[in-house]
Amino acid sequence: MRGNGSIFKSFVAMLVLILVLSACSSESSTTTSTEEASTKETGKPTYGGTLVRADIYGDPQNLDPAIRSHGTNTSMITWNIFEPLVRYDAVKGKFLPANAESWDISSDGKVYSFTLRKGVKFHNGREVTAEDFKYTLERVLAPKTASPNAGSLTGIAGSKEFMAGTSKEVTGIKVVNPTKLEITLSKPDNTFLTIMSLPFTGAVPKEVVEEKGEKFGQEPVGAGPFKFSKWVRDSEIDLVTNEDYYAGKPYLEKVIYKIMMDQTARDNAFASNQIDMMVLGDAQYKRYATDPTFKSQIVEVPELFTRNMKFNLEKKGPWQDVRVRQAINYAIDRDTIIGSVIQGKAYSALGVLPTSIQGFNKGVTTYKYNPAKAKKLLADAGYSGGFTLNILTTSHPAFGLPAVEALSGYLEKVGIKVKTEQVDFATLTDRLNSGDYEVAMSSNGGSTNPVEYLSRYFHSKNDGASGNTSHYNNPAVDVLLDKASETTDDKEMITDIQKAEDLIVKDAPWWFFNYNKAVIVHQKWIKGLQPVPTDIDYQDLTKVWVDESQE
Repeated sequence: MRGNGSIFKSFVAMLVLILVLSACSSESSTTTSTEEASTKETGKPTYGGTLVRADIYGDPQNLDPAIRSHGTNTSMITWNIFEPLVRYDAVKGKFLPANAESWDISSDGKVYSFTLRKGVKFHNGREVTAEDFKYTLERVLAPKTASPNAGSLTGIAGSKEFMAGTSKEVTGIKVVNPTKLEITLSKPDNTFLTIMSLPFTGAVPKEVVEEKGEKFGQEPVGAGPFKFSKWVRDSEIDLVTNEDYYAGKPYLEKVIYKIMMDQTARDNAFASNQIDMMVLGDAQYKRYATDPTFKSQIVEVPELFTRNMKFNLEKKGPWQDVRVRQAINYAIDRDTIIGSVIQGKAYSALGVLPTSIQGFNKGVTTYKYNPAKAKKLLADAGYSGGFTLNILTTSHPAFGLPAVEALSGYLEKVGIKVKTEQVDFATLTDRLNSGDYEVAMSSNGGSTNPVEYLSRYFHSKNDGASGNTSHYNNPAVDVLLDKASETTDDKEMITDIQKAEDLIVKDAPWWFFNYNKAVIVHQKWIKGLQPVPTDIDYQDLTKVWVDESQE
């Protein structure tokens, strides 16, 4: 594998160091590392068996990665169906070859040349070519697709002309030959390789997309390690092993995602061996972690996710005044809510960037619980008499209705009344993307690159469905994030992102709640699960196997 030394190697080296330090910290001392897990696995991996896992996020609306955003309920499945050019191993902290066996980055950081593997096949049996990736990326950018991921690809030369309809193709995406793809950026962007590892960049077969139309999202076809098999709405989604996967067929014969949003139902199903693994909620965490039977079957990690309450800055309301948003941040005692509602299964948020990402700044401007200051800011903004806040939320125990009910008491103490509207995750995503909300509880993140992390949610180029659903716009932040994305100097990049984060936190487009501590419990016969910091639900299922001797 080849790459640009200054951009790629320094990024990976720094990220590996950050992840190693995070894994060794006292906060995550109970994390089951890959090495620890391997010492407990006595047998060699064997083929066969079914993994039944709980999907706590609800039924996806569709599984077309171009149509859907990076929501966990979609990505945890599509990551296994579609094969991008490169994959990022968040546990080891490095990029790995995928559909591309190697890549080259020009000295100016603008041109990415990918050499595709020969013999990689779609699930319909056709070989994947460079033309398929050009079609896939242009499909994401095409206005008629209305992809929420289009903003991530606008750095490609010619993308804006293509989106405006003045060009029939994206000139920066060039098919040199069937196994050679060249992508030229308008300017250097050290987040681009991260973007090219995401599910929506995985190749799709044009003939199948055109044949199925809207049904492609119900019956997806990719080139990943697992093939779509069955979907029973609001019940389960089944995948089966891809016998022709280029890296060798996975150990698992089948994966079943059981749609189980009720915690009691999940507990009962796990206790009766109906499911093999599940993400633990806050109330469950201590019980399983201290149970002699299960404490050795827990995998946990500080995830790269920031829970928040976001303000829609396109909607008229008191939150348009920065003093009101700051007041709300001062008014709520996040530490107490984390202790009481989340049972300590989270880390209090200082700002946007979580503790386990490169560039985390413990000195960022932050908000400590100070109701007196909150009242003064509200009075200064002309709201000493208070107002009503309409909060859109889900049932999620960590950042959904239970958290809203807890924070409501704090807001009422400073004169702000709270009304709630509870919806499912798919509806929440749609309403965030369309701007149909005033204030909403959410969880954002999953990126290993701090520039991409901040840009997705706060750069004006990603306004709306591309990620910046708060419609936040600060030109000074845009400039800093653009500088950070173009530099090849890590120190300069970190300086710029920390300045940008500080401005964002001062502008308070979010109430900064917590960074998630993610935990999975699994049955003793399930092997190969890893502490994945991007999202513990994004397991590399090619490494998972069933030890039938313990089943």
